Amino acid sequence: MDNSFTENLITYNNEAVLNIESTATFLGISTATVKNWVKCGYLQTFGENTKYFFHKKDIEDVKFKIFNGDLKKLNKRANKTGADKTFIPDEYMQDKTSFENLNSIVNFVKNNNIELLPALLLVTLNLLKREKIISTVTIYDVIQKKELYITNEQIQKEIKIWFSEVKDGAIKKTFSFLLDCNIPKQRDALGFLYQSLLNEGEKSQSGSYYTPSNIVDESINEYVKKDSKVLDPCCGTGQFLLAFAEIIDNPLNIYGIDFDQIAVRIARLNILIKFRNKNFNPNIVCKNTLFDIGNYNLFSSNNKDIKDFDVIATNPPWGVHFSQQDSERLKKFYPMIASLESFSYFLKKGIDLLKNEGVVSFILPESILNVKTHKDIREIILKNTQIKKVVYLDRVFKNVFTPVIRLDLKKGKNINNNIQILKKNGKYNIEQSRWLNNRDFNFNIHINGFDAKIIDSIYKINHTTLENRADWALGIVTGNNKKFISNEDKKGFEPIYKGKDIKRFILESPSSFICFTPEKFQQVALTEKYRAKEKLIYRFISNNLVFAYDDKQRLTLNSANIVIPKIPNYPIKVIAALLNSSLYQFIFQKKFFSIKILRSHIEQMPLPLWSDEIFTEIIELVNVNIKDRNNFEKLDNYIMKKFDLSNEDKKYVIKFNK
Repeated sequence: MDNSFTENLITYNNEAVLNIESTATFLGISTATVKNWVKCGYLQTFGENTKYFFHKKDIEDVKFKIFNGDLKKLNKRANKTGADKTFIPDEYMQDKTSFENLNSIVNFVKNNNIELLPALLLVTLNLLKREKIISTVTIYDVIQKKELYITNEQIQKEIKIWFSEVKDGAIKKTFSFLLDCNIPKQRDALGFLYQSLLNEGEKSQSGSYYTPSNIVDESINEYVKKDSKVLDPCCGTGQFLLAFAEIIDNPLNIYGIDFDQIAVRIARLNILIKFRNKNFNPNIVCKNTLFDIGNYNLFSSNNKDIKDFDVIATNPPWGVHFSQQDSERLKKFYPMIASLESFSYFLKKGIDLLKNEGVVSFILPESILNVKTHKDIREIILKNTQIKKVVYLDRVFKNVFTPVIRLDLKKGKNINNNIQILKKNGKYNIEQSRWLNNRDFNFNIHINGFDAKIIDSIYKINHTTLENRADWALGIVTGNNKKFISNEDKKGFEPIYKGKDIKRFILESPSSFICFTPEKFQQVALTEKYRAKEKLIYRFISNNLVFAYDDKQRLTLNSANIVIPKIPNYPIKVIAALLNSSLYQFIFQKKFFSIKILRSHIEQMPLPLWSDEIFTEIIELVNVNIKDRNNFEKLDNYIMKKFDLSNEDKKYVIKFNK
């Protein structure tokens, strides 16, 4: 592995993370291509807050697949929305032993180039035969489109429609395997098959990724009762609907909507099979929830009932690419949502369709919690619902690297509401009013009650901040490091510092040098910011705040950013001491839980208005640390003492930082 790759490795939670340059080097492509692959969905970034940083293991997996020919279209820089690759979503299986049988069906369909609708029809007839809803059927019956005897009248109508839509000659006698193969007893075998055959490009365009059954069950079992009226507004093939059906007695209390016609067809059959001894027409339709709900034409005879649901549960589409026409309609229908994010629209619609004190339970990307773009839906949630629970699920979808949460909301206001937070390492409660007072209404799920007590005590001290009281600068982006950066100090060159060169208060000996010609660089700040008399240089990518003091006008690359405080009579070295302290690492991680140090994060850190005497003592301790970094503990303890933390609080903060 070459040096340009290893020098940009970052460790976060014991996982290696790569920046965009090292990712490009490792894959043998340009940084522009990396950005394009991210945009098209071939590469997943570390998280919503970290635009061009990647899990090393994910990048290695992509390269391995390219090498083995599994991702040939990547070598051609193809757009994901045109991809024809399928994958088996093994997380969708209830019974892992059934994987091989269903995989054989998928392979048979692909190897014989069978069209999707005929393939699904044959497997559906096979399933009906297994469930004894149809007595017998042969491949010749299907080819000749004979009328079949089916015990359930509505299922017979559904199958007749399927037959009418299959083209003559689309089904051959060699396809009989699909009529006779073993279909494991899986809650949604047809949905699994459809998801497995649906190409990845279509899923990307629609934002559709189906949900593992254990996650569905946990959401449903908590809120649904036998007489509940329920809705999945993005029902797909019916994972949530089938979970509803395990509890609800009356199938007409189960509603489902989706714009995917084939998925809706499967969902209807799933519910009909589940309630095979009842004669009913399922309330499951192919419509666009965002545009068609509310016009009172949706269910004809039942149109008066499309409201006042007890429970609405779903995994809504994320990141749907709306057409220009649809975007304009969405702005008109949902003016309070500026992000154009699909899951935000579904959340707003879900809240509107609930009865008072009804519950929505949505599976969502972690980004809804704190990304500024989603401030709009967070405000709607906080001002119109009681947040019952946030469950941190982490990464649960195959080929989707974004961490996932479950968000449960109860319609109605309650300013004293307590939110339950569930994570792998435990559970705790948070007052909803805290989030209402947060900047951008951020949902700080990583702050428990004890954390909040400590952080509140810090912010109660009379303080200022760097917001509107500092100059900021990004490090230099040369556009071609091989051309402009040297590993040796040459004539006309000077040191330039990277993120890895930054330690507490000091910069390590430089390993790179540059001839400072700003007019030739891709991105560069004003020269006077690099040449400021005093400035702080901080690591841009880090799970901790790391700030160096610089009074030698040194240059930085884009992994090392600059802040120049402009607070009268507030010493820059005191700011450095606070931001490097254990206490501020604690505040940063609890409030932001990020590996990307943003300006907005730093601007929110409190700078206590202590006396000149305290400032002088801190400066002296900083000067000692600049000369000898082994003296940090004394400075760290001094800062905690000045915040008057209890011994219990100190131990808690120290333990957190270990």
